[in-house]
Amino acid sequence: MSLEDFFEQAQQEAEDRDENLRDFALHLLRNSSMRDDDEGLEEELTWGDISPMRWSEIFTRLRMNQLREIDLSNWSQTDITNYYQKNGLDN
Repeated sequence: MSLEDFFEQAQQEAEDRDENLRDFALHLLRNSSMRDDDEGLEEELTWGDISPMRWSEIFTRLRMNQLREIDLSNWSQTDITNYYQKNGLDN
């Protein structure tokens, strides 16, 4: 492995880690009380250049605003039917 390959691999791993953080934060945002009024957080997570300190602030805020299971909306029969038509059943 050349030095150039090493740095390319390190850069790819950093990009993958950043993408995983963004995906997880967006998942938490969708399941939080902030999902309807996120004050631009979704755009920041999608497009922003986020520092380690800001990541800490974002995850703290998202953890504090997570909905409990009882607060999540129930699926209607139509939602369930559409899900199974789209994804099928694993038997």
